[in-house]
Amino acid sequence: MKHIKMGKYLLKEYLLLIFLMGICRGLFIAFNKDGLLGIPKLIVAKSFLYGWIFDNSITCYYLGMLLILLLVYSFLRVVWLGKIGKILINIYKVVVSSLVFTILLGDIQYYRAFNFHVNATIFDYTDHMDEIGNTVLYGDYNLVLMIILFVLLEGTYLFVSTRSFEKNIYVDREKGITFFSDILIILFSAVICVFGARGGFSQSTLNWGRAYFSKYSFANQTAINGVFALGKSLDLVRKDNRKGKSQVSSIYTQEELKKNMREYVGTDKDKFISDKNILLRETKTGKEIKNYNVVIVLMESFMGDTVGALGGEPNLTPNYDKLAEEGVLFTNFFSNGNRSNRGILSVLTGFPSQYGKSILKKPVGQRPFVSLSQILKDRGYSTHFMYGGDIEFDNMKGFFESNGVNNFVTREDFSKKDRTIKWGVPDDKLFDKAVEYLGTLKEPFFFEIFTLSNHAPFDIDENFKEFTEEDYPDYERYNAFKFADYSIGRFVNAVKDKEWAKNTIFVFVADHGENRRKPIEIDWKKFSNPLVIWTPGGQLKHEIIDKAGSQLDLLPTIMGILGGDYIQSSWGKDLLAKENQGSFAYVVENNFVGIIDKDNIYIDGITIDGVLRKKSDDSIIEDEELIKKYKKAVRSYLELSIEQEKYGTFGK
Repeated sequence: MKHIKMGKYLLKEYLLLIFLMGICRGLFIAFNKDGLLGIPKLIVAKSFLYGWIFDNSITCYYLGMLLILLLVYSFLRVVWLGKIGKILINIYKVVVSSLVFTILLGDIQYYRAFNFHVNATIFDYTDHMDEIGNTVLYGDYNLVLMIILFVLLEGTYLFVSTRSFEKNIYVDREKGITFFSDILIILFSAVICVFGARGGFSQSTLNWGRAYFSKYSFANQTAINGVFALGKSLDLVRKDNRKGKSQVSSIYTQEELKKNMREYVGTDKDKFISDKNILLRETKTGKEIKNYNVVIVLMESFMGDTVGALGGEPNLTPNYDKLAEEGVLFTNFFSNGNRSNRGILSVLTGFPSQYGKSILKKPVGQRPFVSLSQILKDRGYSTHFMYGGDIEFDNMKGFFESNGVNNFVTREDFSKKDRTIKWGVPDDKLFDKAVEYLGTLKEPFFFEIFTLSNHAPFDIDENFKEFTEEDYPDYERYNAFKFADYSIGRFVNAVKDKEWAKNTIFVFVADHGENRRKPIEIDWKKFSNPLVIWTPGGQLKHEIIDKAGSQLDLLPTIMGILGGDYIQSSWGKDLLAKENQGSFAYVVENNFVGIIDKDNIYIDGITIDGVLRKKSDDSIIEDEELIKKYKKAVRSYLELSIEQEKYGTFGK
């Protein structure tokens, strides 16, 4: 029976790993149990069945390397150096299995924080892991419990695996050598592992689209193995870097893409002037130039879900609501991405959130866009940016400097006693500094201020902690949100009667939203962005605009107020222009892209078929004409953003 010992050992290894990964899937469900709401039990059970496909792939990759070491071990046994081979195998098991279980357990909290699995973007922040750690680990995350679970999983694996090795491979070989039978079993197992790792016998390799077996997004996400999600994401990045092109296949020719995109963004006031940047255009507003100051307040994570003016519950924004009653409120306005580096880009340039790594973190992002700050600088404006955190984070300073911003106020310009939160300076002290700074500027000026307090771990001053866990499960975020609103009110009250303010356009807009842990592909409310344009000098009257729009529309909207002719390449339109109807928002989240209009959201996957949902209840709509229309739009936006990022053709 000695010749089948190796086979028995490998089978035990396989079953043990599959079992433990199944346990991890159960933990994933338990820690994200809110996602189970409304999902039939049979569908949940199927997620384990489909999940086996991904667990099997990772297990086969793991066993593939182990087979090589076993081959080395079998050879070393022949020359009486088996102990060395055993040490190599044990080192491999400890290191790689620890990594596997760390990723699987870490993926549980990562999904809770961001509503998608861990992926290659985590390596964008290796130089700021303390800030990222504070974001992911805040709230009800129990680090001690996760360590205990890791010890149990890793300990179980090493105990059972080591005993199996000693019984079936090591001790038995003291009695005799079965080298050639080992080779045959190892080679046979290697063939099986190759097909298992690929996900079967088809020509294409396994992709996460295989997990989309139901209409329930959480059940589909549950099927995906966290190690597979990270590995696949890293592999796509590697291929993109090696081949210099995206793994997203093109549907449209260059001419079709140009025609589509110019139809989406062009108006009768625009004249397209370039074939290199197909959206570069001269816009004639037909209005006299007004050199109003422009102040953009970029509000951290200020999602519309809890803004009273947008019907949010609970209403945490009495000050913002008052501002909305005085200014122009946009009730169907959206962010384009889910990170600050996406919102910063879209607000200033009108360029959309990208699929994959943020362009701010790539070398091509050093090239200048056609930005609002540069347009105004060319008109004689001074340009300024204020941020109470590390301005090197996400390469913010480099981006702003490349796009026309010359003056910066950062964390280092505040006293240490003002840096009271983990990210830097809280909003109240940031706005106090802004009021003082703005009063020293010569007009006209462009000034952008980026807030911080409404960001995990939400470590605001104790005096502002109004809610407790008994009030709301999400009480920490709600406290921070209300404090952010208080700080906005403090700022507005401080500037509203200033002479310079009466010649100023104030734009209050969020960088992105927060994960609501809702089990659908793209949660449209997460992207809801409460835009208000406020002019204390009376340039704009109070108005409520319900047409759909996004951060991409800000540049042409602001320039429409300022008037005159200008060169731009934004991906949006002037939302205040009455003739611009039928607009929508283009959004990107992880491996999904979408189109949001007033009533619906169309969601398309990089590797799965699209779905149209009604915003009111998330139900699926069977409207083939609208699906076809929005698929054309979303793919056009996606393909052009990838192309312009690749060639750097987003500037003049």
